[in-house]
Amino acid sequence: MPENFRRNVGLMRTASFIIFILVATLVLPFVSPTVQAADESDDVIVCCDASEVELYLLGSDSNKQLTPFFAELSTESQAISMQNSISSQESVGKWTLSNTWGGDVPSSSWSFSMEYEVSGAAGAQINATASLAIGSKSYTTQTEPGGSFLAQGKGSLDFIIEVEDSFELAESSSIVLELKAQSLLFSFPEGTEAELKFLWGGEDDPSSIEGILPILDIMMPTPEIEGSDVYLAVKLDSPWGLSTLALAESISLNVNGQTVTGDPIETASSDTVRVTWTWDKAAGGIETISVEVELKFQPDQPSLIGSTTFEIETFDTDSGTGTYYPPDEPLRTNGDGSSLDVNIQMDLSKDGDTLLLRKVTTLTIDDEMAFWMRWGLDHIGDENPALSSTLRAFSEGAVSEEDRVSRSIEETEVGEFERQMVSLGPLYLSGGLGIQSEDLLGTFREFSSLKVDLDLNGESAVVNHPVTLRFSTTEIVAEGTQLELVNQFIVVQPAPLWSSFSLSLTAKTSAFTSLSNSVLRESTQFELSVLRMPWGDQITLEGEGIMQDEAFRLNSVPTTAVSFTPMPLTLLSVFGLLGAFIVGMRITRQRKRTVMYAELVLIPVVGLVLVLGYPAIFVGGAVIASTLIWWVTAIASPRLSPQNKRRVQNAFPTIPCPACQVANPVTSTERPHRFACAGCERVIRLEA
Repeated sequence: MPENFRRNVGLMRTASFIIFILVATLVLPFVSPTVQAADESDDVIVCCDASEVELYLLGSDSNKQLTPFFAELSTESQAISMQNSISSQESVGKWTLSNTWGGDVPSSSWSFSMEYEVSGAAGAQINATASLAIGSKSYTTQTEPGGSFLAQGKGSLDFIIEVEDSFELAESSSIVLELKAQSLLFSFPEGTEAELKFLWGGEDDPSSIEGILPILDIMMPTPEIEGSDVYLAVKLDSPWGLSTLALAESISLNVNGQTVTGDPIETASSDTVRVTWTWDKAAGGIETISVEVELKFQPDQPSLIGSTTFEIETFDTDSGTGTYYPPDEPLRTNGDGSSLDVNIQMDLSKDGDTLLLRKVTTLTIDDEMAFWMRWGLDHIGDENPALSSTLRAFSEGAVSEEDRVSRSIEETEVGEFERQMVSLGPLYLSGGLGIQSEDLLGTFREFSSLKVDLDLNGESAVVNHPVTLRFSTTEIVAEGTQLELVNQFIVVQPAPLWSSFSLSLTAKTSAFTSLSNSVLRESTQFELSVLRMPWGDQITLEGEGIMQDEAFRLNSVPTTAVSFTPMPLTLLSVFGLLGAFIVGMRITRQRKRTVMYAELVLIPVVGLVLVLGYPAIFVGGAVIASTLIWWVTAIASPRLSPQNKRRVQNAFPTIPCPACQVANPVTSTERPHRFACAGCERVIRLEA
């Protein structure tokens, strides 16, 4: 009986376990996680078959390429020159587009336009051939019989290349465009100066070929739901990877005919770029929405448009942050760049025999770059190999597993970031923010002290919100040696990380230190001002809306030399002017002083030269010039008239000069009293 009982209990336990598994299997599909994730297998291709595309000619020598992005054209064009008439075939150039997108290429007419310039002749007659290879298919066209006449000056040599049949282009094939000249004859050449240049690769000379070609796929994954927030994503799959988004003109998303506003979150995986918007206009519950994406791939071509519908279910909860939290590292730019505000405060002082430069550099970062920083802070210590080397460089330190990937930035993550930035600062600035640390801050290993502070500006969530990064540094600077206070610090990139930046720099000194000979070089986009007061110098540099490729450099010379520092230079100037004026007044004791008094206007002029921070040599020159003017004026001033002398004599008792008998007024009661004779200028001594 007991054994049967145990057997029955075992069977009941087994049956209960099986029932539990069955119930769990039925219930789990209806239990929604915090974020309903999309399955990649559910991606819907909404665009595009073959579409019109313009490929621009780039590069020189053996690196000639084709690109669909006008932004890759430079300010200077490439050129090949022909200075002699030719009668045999010569290759002008061969341009290649590697790794094309697979798909059907329809029969169509491709137009090829090559910019040229004729100089030193009335024109040029040319016979040329343009050949186009698309994968394994090749097509050729020539100029009209008798050749094409290229007029003097600039113009374009145009071809129409017929792609006569439709075919399927294999993925990772290539497109090759080649231009050859069979003959060239100049009309009315001017001696040996006749020249034909073919131009490409420049904004002013955008040689290109235009045709119909498959260029990318646009896909929409199933929306992800978080409470009442709907995360709608678009995937761009193309041979150009990140450049597809970064260098395209624009991308936008519409839901039910209304544009979705706000900054989307961009991520990338291999050559696929994902752009995710947050839509918060859902009605609640189950509904069907129509979603449309519009990609303006090229400025002069029709937009690429795709659409589909989704059935979604939202919930009236406050669980969402309003910003999509991507599982992959977000992109640092969408092609437009982020906003950057740089504020630098410097203070030069003397500590014993050394000069100390204390600097506080504050970076206020917004847009995509701020989101990337916040996402990276929430992944400190993450060993995911897919992360960039910049983020993987940070060790976990005191950050726990609970703090990491919590969608909120914890105090421990901020503290660990600040601590590790002391050593990882140059890597993070250059590899992450695209900023050269030495040009902005100086050399880290030369700092006497370094402190890094991070301010989340009141928002700890991983959302698109400004971040402030502050570096407080102290370094010893060499006296009398030219010092770069700031240099061009933005790393120029094809897809800019920064749309533009503003810079505000203020450098102050003590009364006995100076930043002399401050000069801004290579740029006119900034305003530089220097103010010198007895208690210190102040240098101010201001600039707004500065582009990433703007070259500039602010140099100065730190010194404690008496003739350069504010207080000694001010005292030398004051006493120099005072002494010069006293001497001038003594010279004009018996002369008119009207002009001398008028020339006191030189004092504020010298003061302006001093206060506006002109170099010491200019200040000294102004003092010497004023002295010479006063002294020359004093010597050249006319003597007092006899009437003036008699007025003086009537006012004071007189005494005749023993030498010339001229009566001289005695203007003092002190004895003995010495004075110069008004007639012969000999010194008279009066004892009583």
